[in-house]
Amino acid sequence: MNESAQPTGPATLNPVSEKIHPTLFIALGGTGMKVNIRLRRRILNAIWGGNNQVQQIADFPLVQFVNFDLDSGEVTQDGKSVKTDVLAEQVAFTSEEKIIEPLNLSKYTHSLDELNRHREVAEWFPLTPEKIKALGIDPSKGAGQIRALSRLYFFDKYPVIRDKLRDKVGRLLSNIGAHADKLKKLGLEIDPGKIRVVITGSAAGGTGSGSFLDMGYLAKAILKENNIAGKVDLFFVLPGGFHAYNTERVQANGYAALMELETCMRGNPLVKHWDATDNLFIDSRPYDDVYIIDNSNVAQAKTSDQEDIYEMLSDVLFTDFTSQDFANKKRSIAVNQNQHKIRSYTVRLPQDYGDDTELRFPCSYSSLGQAVLDTQIDARQNVRLNRQVQQMLKAFFGVANATVNGNRPTDKERDEFLKEQLNVTPRTFTELPEFLSRVELTLATGEFTHYQIADDLLQIEGDNSITAQIEQKVETLFERLQNGGADKDQWLTHVREIQQQLDRDTKGSSIDSAERNHEVRIKENRQKRLAELVREDALPEKLFRRLDDDERGGLDYTLALVEMLKDRLENEGSGIIPALEKNAARFKELAEKLESSELSREFERLKETTGKGLLARLSGKEKQAETVLTQVKDTLREGLLFYVRHIAAREAAQLLREVSEWLGRKESVDQNGRAVWNGFVGRLQDGRNAVDRLLRRIDTDISKIDASIKEKHATLIPLKLVQGGEEQPVDGPEVREWAKDAFKDFGGSKVLFGKLQTEEGQEELLGKLRNKAVQQLPPNQIGTDPLLSALAALTPDEQREKFRLLLQRAMPWTPLNLNGGFGISKDRYTCLIGVHDANEFKRTYGAMLGQCLPQGTGMTAGQIQFVESGTQGKLICFTELSGYPLPALTPLPTYLASYRKESATIPLHGHKRISQFVQPIQFTQEQYRQFAEDFKLYMHGVGLGILRRAKDDRYEFVIDQDYFTVGDEFAIRQNGLNLGQRKDIEDQLRKRLDALRSPVQLAALLALFDDYRRSAYKPQKRIDEIGVSSLYQTFPYKIAELLKNEYELRLNRLAPDSAGQLIEQARSLLLQFAEPINGSKADVYNDEVHTEHSEKLALRKEFFTEGWLENLFKPAAAAPVHAPAAPGLAVPPPPGGPGIAPPPPNVPLLSYHLSVSGTNYGPYTVAQLQQYVQTGQITRDSQLWRDGMAAWLSAGQILELAHLFVPSAGGPPAAAGVAPPPAI
Repeated sequence: MNESAQPTGPATLNPVSEKIHPTLFIALGGTGMKVNIRLRRRILNAIWGGNNQVQQIADFPLVQFVNFDLDSGEVTQDGKSVKTDVLAEQVAFTSEEKIIEPLNLSKYTHSLDELNRHREVAEWFPLTPEKIKALGIDPSKGAGQIRALSRLYFFDKYPVIRDKLRDKVGRLLSNIGAHADKLKKLGLEIDPGKIRVVITGSAAGGTGSGSFLDMGYLAKAILKENNIAGKVDLFFVLPGGFHAYNTERVQANGYAALMELETCMRGNPLVKHWDATDNLFIDSRPYDDVYIIDNSNVAQAKTSDQEDIYEMLSDVLFTDFTSQDFANKKRSIAVNQNQHKIRSYTVRLPQDYGDDTELRFPCSYSSLGQAVLDTQIDARQNVRLNRQVQQMLKAFFGVANATVNGNRPTDKERDEFLKEQLNVTPRTFTELPEFLSRVELTLATGEFTHYQIADDLLQIEGDNSITAQIEQKVETLFERLQNGGADKDQWLTHVREIQQQLDRDTKGSSIDSAERNHEVRIKENRQKRLAELVREDALPEKLFRRLDDDERGGLDYTLALVEMLKDRLENEGSGIIPALEKNAARFKELAEKLESSELSREFERLKETTGKGLLARLSGKEKQAETVLTQVKDTLREGLLFYVRHIAAREAAQLLREVSEWLGRKESVDQNGRAVWNGFVGRLQDGRNAVDRLLRRIDTDISKIDASIKEKHATLIPLKLVQGGEEQPVDGPEVREWAKDAFKDFGGSKVLFGKLQTEEGQEELLGKLRNKAVQQLPPNQIGTDPLLSALAALTPDEQREKFRLLLQRAMPWTPLNLNGGFGISKDRYTCLIGVHDANEFKRTYGAMLGQCLPQGTGMTAGQIQFVESGTQGKLICFTELSGYPLPALTPLPTYLASYRKESATIPLHGHKRISQFVQPIQFTQEQYRQFAEDFKLYMHGVGLGILRRAKDDRYEFVIDQDYFTVGDEFAIRQNGLNLGQRKDIEDQLRKRLDALRSPVQLAALLALFDDYRRSAYKPQKRIDEIGVSSLYQTFPYKIAELLKNEYELRLNRLAPDSAGQLIEQARSLLLQFAEPINGSKADVYNDEVHTEHSEKLALRKEFFTEGWLENLFKPAAAAPVHAPAAPGLAVPPPPGGPGIAPPPPNVPLLSYHLSVSGTNYGPYTVAQLQQYVQTGQITRDSQLWRDGMAAWLSAGQILELAHLFVPSAGGPPAAAGVAPPPAI
């Protein structure tokens, strides 16, 4: 047992630089989901580009995810409770990322007719309706560890899966260009020309185990469809850690999955297409790299908690996006290590089957491990950074802590704001009329508090006012009446007209409601004043200034101030609006009393003094009439002034009510019991809520980091931080100054509140604060890495123990037989140590680390490379074992035992033809001897016609007119023959062999099995990595050669003198005594034979008829024999016209070259020649030559082709001279 094509010396490899590849992660089943959920959590937890954090997976443009599962009831939060996992919602797969749908099994299994309607499924589906019923399968409960159900689910959902993968690949491609700025911000450098697809699943059973091959083929086809230079990798978890499940079932599923994987990785595709209408190219292999993982590793470490494996895998995948140097080194070494994956592991068969008869297993598989020695200082500083950002947010926006009253306004500050901004200035109203003592009043009973805002509404252009206009108008009208020469007895009439005119000027007319009177002007003033107040540069600006006030301001202060303003305005008991409304009623009452009782009394007096009444007769004095007229004027003026004051007070109340409405009103109560406002308060609340959301978001980020700090798993080895990671954030006046400095480019809170309403704006603000917070973090001591400090605090024994645990748990997590001759040498190992200061760490601890390597792994200190990680306080140890064969897996014998047991009760494979899958295990020499004997017996029986190929690809033999099946050729190779079948075939074969007596028969059988060797199992030509080419002679080739040699030995013993001539004759007559076995070209593994191999041949029935074969040979024996060339001279080339070169000497057996007009064509098989004879392209006169003929002959002269020219119905053949198409 050895490794084939080993180079003679160490290979010199040029280093390859590999950047980050945009990656599509496909999670198959529960295992894939759990690994990818953890990966998503790490992406959200990480700090990118120095101070950036991704808030949702959609914001990380380098990745796309697909979650494929049949089990809709799978817990999608990796076992954590949604209530306690702060990242549950963010890491959960979205509906757009999931393909989790029900499977309508009855569509395929209601009856065989139903199944056959779905031809692509019927070709492989192993579950019959009876079997499904017997097994009690319920697809609504998931794949249930039945691999074929998962594959059926893949076929059923194929259009959805295909389109989803196309969409995801398209998004990755678009993200490369569309998010260049975001990638730069995250500190990520990508290779835009490549995409990586990572598929994760379990071999144990169910969704992943049944669909992983189809998913790999499809992913490759999608990349090919888009002309993308990418790679598809599989991370495949073995059944070792699935203790809670049916152990034998998961082991059996694992073995079946490995059989299929091994077959496909040898270049034997499992699928032709999923949909006949597709034009997708199916690659010969489903994966570029396959990483096999289990719950134990090559250093004998083992975990009983499968979650440890998920954590380790997600760590490995995550580091591909983190530290550029470390990740680039991983990728570069992986490319170089591919040299080990193109080799094969060979198993020599017993020498009696040939000195170099062997089986080959591809070394296509790898394993990996990763462990971390972590002080977690980066996480702790991240917590501190986030808390500092919180403090700056609170300080800048004036958000009080829940336990503190905060900065609240006083009543005096409230009243000053009302006075300064709204001119709500109180004063005592004392201008009451003298008649108060003579009338009965209910409201205006004395002095009261009035507000300047009402008087402001009486102001008009300039310094003028409505009250002044009224007084001036009254004076003018009454002066005109007195000086106009009107008779005194007409004064009352004129006064009534003046009253009507003044009423129109003040109150308007019932006829013309649009007239601009004083009442309308007051309303206009109110509307104009409201517009002025709520303009952005007025009241909003003043309130926002309160937000920005360092000493007496802030968000909480301003919200409280607005609420106090509203209360002061609207309070039923003490509010200004109710007071103004009461004042309006007072003024109205005074105006009405003056107009009704007082003015009526004055009119009576005027009537008496200016008319012919008693008073006028008695007085006889004009002076008294003028006095009364003055009193009428004063009363009329006072009534009008009180009326407009009534209107002004009413409109002032309305103005303040509208201002209060603009400030906001409580609309509802939120889920926390807090009032929800509209208006400006709502605007402030939106800002406050946005700030609160940011604060909660930071709290969530802190909780995420705290949770990650507390998480424990086998590959995380904590290292106690000496100091410097637990400092509390700064809190004090300087914090607001930091925030102001961070926000200085934006302006005040007004601009910031606008940014708070958009996600982009929030990210911009947080970015500014984070930058500032990073600047304020206390610097580490120069030259001191917390990792080195923490290690230095340990004793040498404690240091060695940490390194021992680290290296043991970082070893590749696969149980392998490292001493079984599988060629797993130290060169196949990669070991990277990622630290902050690689040179210093290597100088200090490199030797000790090398001494702590686990024994028995084959790795040496020379494989350890120290790489810059860019992260302080942490050591990452990554290992990879590249290129081993599946037989090196130590659990395979256990899996095989479970496989044989379970296969008796349930279909284990994703195909009904299970014999096509190769065994991934290495058997003992005695077992291989038996397999070889059985295969030799099978091949012998096929050649002699004892075993015949049936339509279902299986071979059968007859006993007493009954047919017995032995399986197809793959089954014979994998499992051999059972004892009874072996004996029956041997008996029949012995009878046939006993009848063989003549040299002609032996020569014929020699030619038959020589044709098997050279044609049916025609070997490939392979070139190894050092450029040496050789024929890849496989196991069937060697068995055919063994049979050929046995008959050659018997022939030479029986007829030594004529053996050579008889062999030549037998080769030329082969197709006359043997016939092709239809369909037998499909009996081989594609990776083992040349693409131009032919079908096997079986002896014709007449072969065993006495004398038949001898008669066949006689014409050939009578043919003239060309004299050999003279000694020392080469045999002349066969004639074929001038300039015709002889065909090459290594033409295939019984293949003919054709000469047409001096040009050689071919070679062609006899079957092809027969087609060209039928079409007239070849006639009896056509010149043909094959290996073994001394010269070119016309086709009619070649005896073994005589049957081609038997006359047939139809017209004469076309003229010769047109060459057939080139042979395929």
